Amino acid sequence: MTNAQLINEILTQAGSQFVTITFEKKDGTERKITVNPKEVGEIKGTGTKCADPNIFRVVDTKIGQWRSFDARRVVKISSKGQATELTKEEA
Repeated sequence: MTNAQLINEILTQAGSQFVTITFEKKDGTERKITVNPKEVGEIKGTGTKCADPNIFRVVDTKIGQWRSFDARRVVKISSKGQATELTKEEA
């Protein structure tokens, strides 16, 4: 199972409960974001979906802004009190 498939599964199972995702940014630093799984997908109002299944567009609930991350760079995802460690995949 790829990271993208696992992340999709966890987001689906979370329903509307918050999920925390830790990933490595392109510059090598780590970022942690908290998202509502109901606000994942196309940026509302643009009508543009991302063709790459590894790129997730989400609303960072702490700042209320759209962000995106690459599933291949995710190192941990936490939902419903359970943390899942992931292995970075090659891009």
